[in-house]
Amino acid sequence: MKSIPLLLYLVSAGLFGFAGWTVYEMLPLWKAPVREAATRSGQEDGTRGLALGKGQGPTVDWTYHAGTASWWAGLKEVNLIGKLPPPPDVKTDDAPPPPPPPPPVRPLEEIIELVSIAHDGKSQGRGGYSHVIVRYKPEANVQPPEWYMLENAPPASGVSAGSRDVVAAVPGRVPGRPGQRPAPPPARPATPLPTSMVGREILQKLWVDDGGDPRRSNRLWPGFEDIQLVRVAADAQSAFFVRTPPPPKPGETAPEPKEEELLKTSMNLSQDVLRELRRLQGRDGEVPTRDPAATAAAKGTWVEVDETTQINGVRHIGRKDAQRFEQDSDRLFEQMNVDTYVSKTSSLKGLIVRNVDPKLAQQFGVAAGEVLLELNGRPVQTQAQALQLGKGDYQRGVRTFVTKWLANGQIIERTYQAPDR
Repeated sequence: MKSIPLLLYLVSAGLFGFAGWTVYEMLPLWKAPVREAATRSGQEDGTRGLALGKGQGPTVDWTYHAGTASWWAGLKEVNLIGKLPPPPDVKTDDAPPPPPPPPPVRPLEEIIELVSIAHDGKSQGRGGYSHVIVRYKPEANVQPPEWYMLENAPPASGVSAGSRDVVAAVPGRVPGRPGQRPAPPPARPATPLPTSMVGREILQKLWVDDGGDPRRSNRLWPGFEDIQLVRVAADAQSAFFVRTPPPPKPGETAPEPKEEELLKTSMNLSQDVLRELRRLQGRDGEVPTRDPAATAAAKGTWVEVDETTQINGVRHIGRKDAQRFEQDSDRLFEQMNVDTYVSKTSSLKGLIVRNVDPKLAQQFGVAAGEVLLELNGRPVQTQAQALQLGKGDYQRGVRTFVTKWLANGQIIERTYQAPDR
């Protein structure tokens, strides 16, 4: 503790001595001649320093003008914060340029929407009569072919819609008959080709099997010709497309094209919402044909299941459901309310489903508003008739029941396989 006062004493003495020395040095400046002499000496030293600096600097002129502009421009580039400049781009002639990034894949639902679907049961949706009608979205900016634009061109003033596209044939010329004069040249357009389809509805019919006919093409129109229709679902509610993959790199194998499913809808709903709705209705996809159970189903053989299950497009009635229906056949119509249906616009008649138990709808794939038209090729118009036909076939040993329905404006088939006794 005694060392602290001694330290304070020494510091105080040092400060007092420094203050006294400062006062001693400033005493001569109290006189005016001394101050004036010191001022002149400082000015002379500054002038000599400036002259020396001008002689050693990059220029003899410190004034900003055209001649010194480059020096002042370099002054702006001085690195005041020590940040390193970016490394220079090293380019060699041997290094190939990086490949451009692949263009983003545009979802099908942003290009087209399904308007109508037709399924040919003989070809399992992979050819024959199977086709779809698609409507292009306005933002797709598709370019229809010339024949489509000619057929859909607006009629010219004073020309009827039915006669605007072709020139009348020369009288007396009958094509295709021996001994007659040759057929007239191909019809040519009598109206100019429309230059734009902006704001107009563009529809295209796509066939799974195009047969080489451009009007029966299985590919979308220019701009999206890499997209091809490959098959139609058996329930005529969706279609499957594939995209032509880009050419593989040297030494690599070409990737297998993947199917993309597009669901039909009359509402502005996304495909994700439609798939979820279909799943809730028990229509959530197909079982691959490699499955042994699917192979048995294709041969009309019942697959051992406890609950009714759809396999490869065929619904196999579960053992428990079959026993319940066999003991009380009227129980089916307790869970599903039906009524007689007569179409106002066609000759179709059948049984319309007013409401149905949710579990039964999921298992058997039936929705309210659908109409049962036929059972094993015979028309059905009343509930009693449906029961009579179904019981009669089952008692005769029939286990495969092919039904025809009117659903969403399309006639579709549903097959049910009952278990053997």
